[in-house]
Amino acid sequence: MSTGERRIPAAVPLFAALIVGAGVSLWPGGGADPVEASSAHEAEAGETTPEVVASNETHAGLTSEIKGIVRKFVDRAAARGAKRSGCHVSVLVKELCVDGPLVDLDADRPMKPASNLKLATTAVALALLGADAHFETHFQSSVSPVGGALTGDLIVRAGGDPLFSEELDGAVKPLLAPVVQQLKAAGVERVTGDLVLDLHAFADPLPAPGWPSSSQHWKDYCALSSGFTANGGCISLLVQPASAQGPASVTIRPRGHGARVEVDVRTIKRGEPLDLKAVVSPSLIKVWGEIPQDVKEWTGRYAHPDPVGLFGAVLRHALQEEGVMVEGETKLGRGAIGGVTLATLRTPIIESLKPINTHSNNAVADQLFLKVGCDIAGSGDRAGASVAALKAFEKLGVQAQGFAQVDGSGLSRNNRVSARQLVTLLDAVIGRADSGSEAFMESLAHSGVSGTLSDRMVGTVAERMVKGKTGFIAGTSALSGVAMTDAERFFTFSVLVDYPATAGLNRQVWKPMQDEICEAIVRGP
Repeated sequence: MSTGERRIPAAVPLFAALIVGAGVSLWPGGGADPVEASSAHEAEAGETTPEVVASNETHAGLTSEIKGIVRKFVDRAAARGAKRSGCHVSVLVKELCVDGPLVDLDADRPMKPASNLKLATTAVALALLGADAHFETHFQSSVSPVGGALTGDLIVRAGGDPLFSEELDGAVKPLLAPVVQQLKAAGVERVTGDLVLDLHAFADPLPAPGWPSSSQHWKDYCALSSGFTANGGCISLLVQPASAQGPASVTIRPRGHGARVEVDVRTIKRGEPLDLKAVVSPSLIKVWGEIPQDVKEWTGRYAHPDPVGLFGAVLRHALQEEGVMVEGETKLGRGAIGGVTLATLRTPIIESLKPINTHSNNAVADQLFLKVGCDIAGSGDRAGASVAALKAFEKLGVQAQGFAQVDGSGLSRNNRVSARQLVTLLDAVIGRADSGSEAFMESLAHSGVSGTLSDRMVGTVAERMVKGKTGFIAGTSALSGVAMTDAERFFTFSVLVDYPATAGLNRQVWKPMQDEICEAIVRGP
């Protein structure tokens, strides 16, 4: 470290609490940095203390240690059949809000980030929209209701809301309840016209370039996104065995999905293999197979091929259950005329951060990505969202060379980002020390505790000391985030790996490598 003053960002005590537990402060006195306090005390009246920009130089010891870790695991990958020349590892480590990297291993190389791109998606949204922004879905008509009847169409303007909550296990009705009550309060009991879903500036739901082949599009990580969706574009299943051999209980959510249901799931003896299958289409949901008695329950999520249609069906059902009848059809449109606003569904964007960063929900990330494109670039498609991301890079002082983003989730193999870009984004968003930085930190998975890091670094010095985002697609592995040392220092880091796609390498090689790198950071330079 330079001999100059090292300024501790005001947010650091908060981050300490967020990493080690709420209400815990690791800083003496809970006040200002003692270096800053003494400098102010020594200044004569009327004098100004010059601002000292803290900076670090590359740390030879930590760099050598991390290089050794990388070599060890590249050797391990080679022993498992991966060509060394095809294994590229990029690492950047820097102290939070202090200029200059401590470790820089090929950190400017554009890499496929997998789900580490979600860090960029959420950072960009907070930077451009602010932590107080909302998904807003407006319910309008060209006329006002009279005597409980809306003698015209009920027009719903898309806002990109994923309509998803992990706590609801696929249910959507509670999320729609506020707007249904607003409609009733506005005097809407019957709609004589159609339910018109206006996608506005949002694109039709389609796979992104570089996504997996169509053979995987039924999986939840390939759920489509658009201006409307429900339950993150998925059908959720809950299967519970019967107390004796016979038909099992199958729950399908969200209710009102509009498809015909065929269920044939049998309860079988304890210890026998679980074998469940499902097919989801707009017209049919079919579930069949066997579940052993000793399996308490099984849950699964399947991408719905038509998230906009799913939203429309679920909305009609929610309205009907509360006594609001729509007599017409459900139709899609753009630019429908409706100057009378009857209700607005508002969902805070910060509620999407944890599903995105802790649990790596691809569809929710894509919904936020499109929302940013719509609000900032006026185009709720992938091109508009990419333009918005570049605006955020400029605002946050992140060099954009080599960066390419075609979805919000990182699922596409066409995405590119460097370790330096990710670390600079982390530094910029976290260092703002506002409600957005707090929400961002709270949204990250916690080593040995939560989300995709719940089983990582357990029993090591890095347990509970790292908050970050994992990433994996075939041939790509990543981990980026924030690590804390016992000496009360914070480090942003990114580890990106491109390698020849080989079964088992991520679990056996790259995840352990990333964990060891985190342990080295936590031990401190």
